Amino acid sequence: MADPFEVRMRFTNLLSHLSASATASIKTAHYALKHRDMDEDLHSCILENLERGHNSNMNNKANIMYFLEHHADLNLKEGGHAAYIEMVKRDILRIIDAVAQSGANVKVVRRVVTGLGEKGVLSAETISGIETGLRDKEEKLGKLLGDEAEAGADEDAAETAAAADGPAPEGSQKATPRTGAERSGKPNGVSKMDKRAIEQRIEEDRERNKRLRESVWAVSGDDDQELDMMWEDGATLGEDEHIIADEEAEERLQFVSYHRATLGA
Repeated sequence: MADPFEVRMRFTNLLSHLSASATASIKTAHYALKHRDMDEDLHSCILENLERGHNSNMNNKANIMYFLEHHADLNLKEGGHAAYIEMVKRDILRIIDAVAQSGANVKVVRRVVTGLGEKGVLSAETISGIETGLRDKEEKLGKLLGDEAEAGADEDAAETAAAADGPAPEGSQKATPRTGAERSGKPNGVSKMDKRAIEQRIEEDRERNKRLRESVWAVSGDDDQELDMMWEDGATLGEDEHIIADEEAEERLQFVSYHRATLGA
């Protein structure tokens, strides 16, 4: 039997290094399934990674949220561990509060919750309640950002007015207008760490969106299913589309004939 402490440390490390890669999430889900005898301990690792105070990396929280969908997929299949599904259902509100803290990651949570609903993990009633809470978080975040922008504008106006009053009396000091970067204490208003996190999030979102587009066209490998999909896509074509297709085919034939004649000459 594996050492429980080692299993927890390994699982925590896997969660901490999750990325947009589906392979990383699937590997972590399989690890949890392999050690299903420690299901409560491993589920608590998920909560701890999301709620610990020093974990301010919102990208990692988003990746853990996406991991839960792969976690559910694996454990809904035959040979999965139903207890993991029940734990996610039990603690879903706690998970969402941690991931969407201060209104961040709301879109991530909304997408994953929708996916869990389609899989039957979450009921329509639960999803409706979650959506209400997400809208509240969005409103609070919007108000907070609006208040900060207004305060920054007022401070800029006050500093500009002070500068316009003319030179200060000799022997006194006069405040000079500060830029947004100076007020924030960061060069260009964004620290290098923040910039790296933003760039990482952009790349990971791009990777996830690419996989999402690929999944739209994915089929089981059954030729009949692929034929049915092509038939349905083509069923909406009208007479105009057929005329355009014929014209394009004729243009291609003319292009080929022209190049053959050119090469022959």
